Amino acid sequence: MGAVLGTLIWLHEEEEELLQQQQELERRHREQQQRQCKLSAQRRVGGDSRRSQAKERTRRRLYPANRVYRPRVTFLELSEEECLRRLRFSKQAVSDLCSLLQQDLMPAGPGGHALPVAVKVTTALNFFASGSFQGAAGDISHISQSAVHKCIKQVTNALFARANDYICFPMDESSQDDRASGFSALAGFPRVQGIIDCTHIAIKAPDNQPAAFNRRGYYSINVQIVADHCHRIMQVCARFPGSCRDAFILHQSTIPPLFSRCQNVKGWLLGDRDYPLYTWLMTPLPSPSTPAELRYNKSHASTRRVIRRTMGLLKQRFRCLDRSGGPLQYSPQRVSRIVVVCCILHNFAVQRGLQLEEEVPENVSSSDEEDLDDREEEMDEEETSQQLTAHDVRNQFITQCFS
Repeated sequence: MGAVLGTLIWLHEEEEELLQQQQELERRHREQQQRQCKLSAQRRVGGDSRRSQAKERTRRRLYPANRVYRPRVTFLELSEEECLRRLRFSKQAVSDLCSLLQQDLMPAGPGGHALPVAVKVTTALNFFASGSFQGAAGDISHISQSAVHKCIKQVTNALFARANDYICFPMDESSQDDRASGFSALAGFPRVQGIIDCTHIAIKAPDNQPAAFNRRGYYSINVQIVADHCHRIMQVCARFPGSCRDAFILHQSTIPPLFSRCQNVKGWLLGDRDYPLYTWLMTPLPSPSTPAELRYNKSHASTRRVIRRTMGLLKQRFRCLDRSGGPLQYSPQRVSRIVVVCCILHNFAVQRGLQLEEEVPENVSSSDEEDLDDREEEMDEEETSQQLTAHDVRNQFITQCFS
């Protein structure tokens, strides 16, 4: 009995030992699985780290610490004549422009190889003055095309934010008197406050925007400009595609509210036959018959040459706006900003009395001559009471001033 009991106790102890061994094996198996999972995770992390390190080594090979940069050229290295020829501004004017845009164009980061403000302004002005391609604009400063693109964008945005400081239509009494006397001295047309017209700026074919295709057979935006007797641009509207008519752009611009709401207007604008007749917008007579009407039309045409010369100055100074250099290779929205910026720079040059040495051709208006008669007939059929009143005002004006 004792032997049997001892055997049973041993068997029980043996079973317990086997059970403990099995539990130990299971525990070790679980620990081994956990270690394998950790190792797998570490391998994945290590692989990503090795790949990133390989990329970093590649970057370091492409951009070594002792990279040699080409010498960057600014307007300061140009002679006065070369600065006027390549940038269309004097060195003093470019320096003033750099000071004006200093805060906007300062490098944001601490990098020691960021482009200075003078390089950015020099590059952008060279692009505006030379044409529509960025590669040639980078040659003057010895920078890459991608750097040229960033310079043009930064300078354009910085100047565009200051548009209201340089393009404005003052309606105070002194300004109106000054403009009226200035225009009257040109061809004897009294009480003129400005000349209005439109011009086309060629652009590359935009995606899904057929309205940009104009009647002359190319893609463009139709830009409305109002100028004073000193060729200063007082208003610009550059947000409509090339197929839009001049009269439509006028109605959507800020000009009608400016003249209709202002109580102390002393005169009117002059426009060609593309525009409807208003009490604040004098247009030429379609069929003058009397000597007074002929003198009115002659004085009207002579005074209106101001806007054609203004547009000629604008496109001669900034060849990127001229179709001869090819269309601008940007979206219509970006081209609109570039146009406004060129108008700002035009006024900047006018304020400083900067003249162009080469002869400036008078820019032809945007209107197609073949459409003028049809448009006049359409306007005759749709005359409103306001236009009838304007006809009476024009007839009285012709009788009083040109008889």
